[in-house]
Amino acid sequence: MKNLVIVESPTKAHTLSRFLGPDYRIEATMGHIRDLPKKKLGIDVDHDFKPSYQSIPGRGQKIKDLKKATEDAELLILATDPDREGEAIAYHVSQILKTTKKLERIVFHEITKSAIEEALRNPRSIDIQLVDAQTARRVLDRLVGYKLSPLLWNKLGKNWLSAGRVQSVVVRLIVEREREIDAFRPQEYWLIEAELEKVDAKLHNEVQPGQESFIARLIQIDDKKADVKDKETAEKIVADLERARYAVKNVETKEVRRYPSPPFTTSTLQQAAANKYGWSAKRTMQTAQKLYEEGFITYHRTDSTNLSADCLKMVRDYIYNVYGEKYLPGSPKFYKTKSKVAQEAHEAIRPTDVNSKFEIRNSKLNFGREAERLYKLIWQRFVACQMNEAVFDATGVDINATMENATMQQLKESKNINYLLRATGQRMKFDGWQAAYGSKVKNEQGNYFKEESEEDKELPELTIGEILRLLKLLPQQKFTEPPPRYNEASLIKILEEKGIGRPSTYAPIISTIQDRKYVEKLERKFHPTDLGISVNDFLVKYFPDIFAVSFTAKMEDSLDAIANGQMQWVPVIHEYFDPLASKIASVYKEADRVKVDLGTTEEKCLICGSPMVVRISRYGKFLACSTYPNCKGTKNILEKTGIACPLDGGEIIVKHTRRGKQFYGCANWPNCKYAAWKKEDIKKTVS
Repeated sequence: MKNLVIVESPTKAHTLSRFLGPDYRIEATMGHIRDLPKKKLGIDVDHDFKPSYQSIPGRGQKIKDLKKATEDAELLILATDPDREGEAIAYHVSQILKTTKKLERIVFHEITKSAIEEALRNPRSIDIQLVDAQTARRVLDRLVGYKLSPLLWNKLGKNWLSAGRVQSVVVRLIVEREREIDAFRPQEYWLIEAELEKVDAKLHNEVQPGQESFIARLIQIDDKKADVKDKETAEKIVADLERARYAVKNVETKEVRRYPSPPFTTSTLQQAAANKYGWSAKRTMQTAQKLYEEGFITYHRTDSTNLSADCLKMVRDYIYNVYGEKYLPGSPKFYKTKSKVAQEAHEAIRPTDVNSKFEIRNSKLNFGREAERLYKLIWQRFVACQMNEAVFDATGVDINATMENATMQQLKESKNINYLLRATGQRMKFDGWQAAYGSKVKNEQGNYFKEESEEDKELPELTIGEILRLLKLLPQQKFTEPPPRYNEASLIKILEEKGIGRPSTYAPIISTIQDRKYVEKLERKFHPTDLGISVNDFLVKYFPDIFAVSFTAKMEDSLDAIANGQMQWVPVIHEYFDPLASKIASVYKEADRVKVDLGTTEEKCLICGSPMVVRISRYGKFLACSTYPNCKGTKNILEKTGIACPLDGGEIIVKHTRRGKQFYGCANWPNCKYAAWKKEDIKKTVS
């Protein structure tokens, strides 16, 4: 054997084997093979934060296999992923193997024959700047976790809590949003709409095409903006409009163009999958990982919207051949990357072969429905981004409602004489990029593309001065709404906008804050728990600057600067950690212990009869005797769902595994062992 290629995963190794001949042996590291020790800090704080790396437990045999394979090879090729983590894995492999044989580092952003051949022709050395950036992040997060978490144990009395540099800021955002919602006071307002039709619409036995009724909304009262605050005012306006005369005041039609969205980045892919499918960031990234390792999409950890010249030619040829010349722009479309630092100059996420639209479904790889759905989303977005814009005729109609048919007495009683209503609609002239999504584009996209609304509907042909007939009035009482709780998509969006973390870290961050019981997801919305609020308030009170959004974003910029060779990592860690360490020491002395109050209950302790209170462990809430530690009585909390078990009709309750993962099970266990991971799955079973 001449060449040994080392990658991270067996799946990636298998895909590479389809393109490399018998002269190459491919081995997988199974992820990182060296890291900081688990049970101690592993960082020499007094000597420039030198990390003490060690082999990850359980990887001993893998390391032996890699060393044996290296002995038999003439050339060692490190082909780990093209980002900071991949560069760090390549670096640690080289450090463990300590080989004197020739070593090359290759990178490719898609697992295709041409990309691999190009990478083999252009090997490079390990990029120490990228390794330093990963080291800085790892050291920084370890210092924060190992120095700050014991402070939480001491002051909040729970030795399983953790404080993370980024996760704590994410919890802060969710807690602050919850407090905005609590402080919000709704204000009443009214929308008044009228259903109208052309006067000649019923001159025939059948309604003629284009003469259907349409909706117009009240926008002005006597040349002032319609601002209806209460029911009494609304009823007076409705009474006026019931006897008003309706006539078209103005008709304006203009051409509008809808442009396609840029190709996917990591962040926008996670947002789209959350909006369209309700997926978590973790689920999206796991599915994308499969697609990448099997060679169907380019690397899925990227902040860039760049597209290569080769892929632009590929997709333009496809558009021309499948959709026709009128769908193809005169030149390729280029999109500006919004990220401050496009992650290692990657391409956007796209199919490796645009012609493989249906290949994934017919593949023998048994991807499953999830991979098919995500691939379709990526494929459609990529093709659409290089097509011509969709063109519409947008029409706005202003309608006067005047009291000309009222009696003099009625006019005297009414303060409001003239009302102005507006109806909007549009007609598609050319579907453009929407053709990539098929005929049901308006209904398929969820929140990802604009949903069909009133202004998407086509209005009948109307002329200035034309008299209209009122069919009915539609007054609607409304209330202003508080800012919405974050869901998976909106949380990712705000993290990207504020520069908190990086898109490739969103999935583990969001998973961690739920695993730690700081946040829970209810009906796809993030709610802070009592524990999360207590931890957040403690950290914000004593470390307001360190856990500020702006400070965290600045640190991310510094990590990017390290990756770009503009800063050295040790001074960056000193700038962050030195004041933190000093503050931690003072907080130990100054801060009082914090009682996490989760409420009381009418339950009595079965041991001593004292009242029981709600407590929380790493596995969730439970009841404990209020006299603890004198009495150590406890009891599980049965969180009822109001759903009947589909097997025996018993109550479905919330349960937890030994590792704390939540699931739903029948309260009649062990007689009935029905269980489901998600509440939605129970409802499907019941229906």
